[in-house]
Amino acid sequence: MKFVQLLVVACLTCTVMVNAQTPSDRSGVEMTSGQDAYLANLQLNTDLIKLEACSREILRFTLRLNFTNKGKNVVILDKKSSEIPRYMISRSLKDAIKKKYEIEGHVLIGLDPARLTDDSVPEESAFVVLKPGEVYSFVEVFDFDGRVDEGSHDRPLRGLNFLQFVVLTWYYPRASNTKWRDQWQPKGYLWSDPITSNPMPFVVEKNTPVIDCR
Repeated sequence: MKFVQLLVVACLTCTVMVNAQTPSDRSGVEMTSGQDAYLANLQLNTDLIKLEACSREILRFTLRLNFTNKGKNVVILDKKSSEIPRYMISRSLKDAIKKKYEIEGHVLIGLDPARLTDDSVPEESAFVVLKPGEVYSFVEVFDFDGRVDEGSHDRPLRGLNFLQFVVLTWYYPRASNTKWRDQWQPKGYLWSDPITSNPMPFVVEKNTPVIDCR
């Protein structure tokens, strides 16, 4: 399903999240990273639809992802924005705000090859235009490792916890986000940075039924 616990994400996210300040040459494209939050206000909240246990360690979340334009300007977002290189689980909202995580997973979940393209021309129909206050939502299923490392042993998550994760929003390693941001500027601001979801509470019961996730 959507669970591959490998650190290969480091290589793949480097392909997507390139930070270059020099003009591009024939071997690459000019990209910017880390500036979107200064120029637009896009927030990601999640609604828990269903929580299931695939095993003692793996938790399956059926989530509704809600991307909300909280700013004053129009935002352009890739509709495929659901690839996750990292997730974080905290014991409390206070810990989540302080970035004090009980579990921090560096994983790549369900990378769909169809979402990455060698095309240097992004398909405009693959993006959604969000006016101020508008929300773009869709449902996805994710499997997360729910083991807490306690040094000499691991224990499964129990009780109230808070989930966050990072979502990739640019799937065109051969296309310059700066070029298309400039070209689409009359229609809105092209968002291409990874975005971190706001903390979402969830409860793991001791008797949560185990399902077959194969």
